[in-house]
Amino acid sequence: MKILGMMSGTSGDGIDGALVDFKEDGEYSLVWHKSFDYNQEVFARIQKLMKPCSSIEVTLGNSYIAELYAKAFRSFFKENDEKPDYIAAHGQTIWHQPQVVRWDDIDLTGTLQLLDAPLLAQRTNIPVINNFRSADMAVGGQGAPLVPYADLILFGNLFPEDCLVLNIGGMANITAIHKNNGDAKVVCAFDTGPGNVLMDAYMQKNNLGNYDKNGTIASRGNTINRILEDFLKDSYFKLPFPKSTGREHFNINLLEKFDNKIKNEDVLSTLLDVSVNSISDAVVSLKKIIDFPCKMIVAGGGALNTELIKRLKRNLADSCSIHTSEEFGIPVMAREAMAFAVLGYAFVEKQPSNVPLATGASKKVILGQLSIV
Repeated sequence: MKILGMMSGTSGDGIDGALVDFKEDGEYSLVWHKSFDYNQEVFARIQKLMKPCSSIEVTLGNSYIAELYAKAFRSFFKENDEKPDYIAAHGQTIWHQPQVVRWDDIDLTGTLQLLDAPLLAQRTNIPVINNFRSADMAVGGQGAPLVPYADLILFGNLFPEDCLVLNIGGMANITAIHKNNGDAKVVCAFDTGPGNVLMDAYMQKNNLGNYDKNGTIASRGNTINRILEDFLKDSYFKLPFPKSTGREHFNINLLEKFDNKIKNEDVLSTLLDVSVNSISDAVVSLKKIIDFPCKMIVAGGGALNTELIKRLKRNLADSCSIHTSEEFGIPVMAREAMAFAVLGYAFVEKQPSNVPLATGASKKVILGQLSIV
């Protein structure tokens, strides 16, 4: 069975696709990974959708994201290429609310990923599995992080010892895998906080580009420690896991901590250290449940930020040896798309794929919904 995992994350800059071949014996292989980058006009519209917007924008945005996914699909496959059996599509998160809000004596949580799945199924003539988060939230989970199940399958048996899997996208999330007599088990997983989101927001706000490639600008700057310390006092970092977050908490409003007199490189260096230090602090907090020193596998766009990886290695020199997922045959930009292909396969096989320890759910459930052609 071949499943195309499709993922567009909180960076909102494009769609990653990973075609994964699943064998009857449980083995899998990555056939290919491709990216569909948004042009500036589409990028700007996606950024607007990820901020509070109108019901009209949400309604049309649902169809819009499906059309973009269909475009990406067509760019991935030529007319005569063998097509996948299923598409497992994440959609575009525009709001994630795991914290309880009370409306009229009713406690509510929720998450919304835009994607008109029946429309995508008709455009591609392929059954579509989507809406992976809602079932977990229905049983008390936060609907995130969802990738630990896939991390266990993709990385759990690479090493004889414990390991950590870190994804640095708009947000950063970590999966801790413990080995016991050769058996691998996820012992916790959570969002550590911002990955690239604050740096990207500053770059875009100041017309410096969509992101700081390789952390080049940040590498020339000096971190402003008093502002860094203020960032790290954020209440989210003190929350126990399971926990998850998003742009609803870490967003452009936090840039007000900087005045206009501060140089761009100093701002970006400070924001880079917010990400690096919050990740490092999260790793240190795991020392009671993970054997250190251990290996850490890094994926996501942040894995390509050489300055970020340099500082992370410096901070965690005594705790982890840091490797990119590329070293183990998984391109850093393919990991999340592959993860959703794995979740799609679990859905087809009627296997629960949430990890209650990671999301806080009361039980294991099957994730996803199917739209057939």
